[in-house]
Amino acid sequence: MAKTKGATQAKRSKKAKGHKALQKRLIEKRQEVLSLYQHDLRIGQQASDEGSEDLVDRANSAYNREFMFSLSDNERQFLEQIESALERIEGGTYGSCAHCGVEVGKERLQALPWAGYCIDCQEQVEQGVLGEP
Repeated sequence: MAKTKGATQAKRSKKAKGHKALQKRLIEKRQEVLSLYQHDLRIGQQASDEGSEDLVDRANSAYNREFMFSLSDNERQFLEQIESALERIEGGTYGSCAHCGVEVGKERLQALPWAGYCIDCQEQVEQGVLGEP
């Protein structure tokens, strides 16, 4: 039993070391997205603060404001994916599919370090068959 426990801990330690580079990329990406999010939010707020009497200008301003806020919403969702990946690294579940538990391919994690699903489950999420957690 102690031998199995030691082997499991060694495997986790090796896995954690392998994830350090991906963790660093995730932290850098989180900072980048946070900066973009804050910028878009400021632009959207400035657009709503501008007082204009011209109907066309107000319509254009409203469109720009909504566009900037929608960008911010997409960035917020992306940030949540990054935060979730960082939590999985800390919790030791990073690299396993959040739905089926199968190991997510290394190539997939290299390309999308925030990926929480294996390719098969991700396709089901995109088709609406599998709900996101």
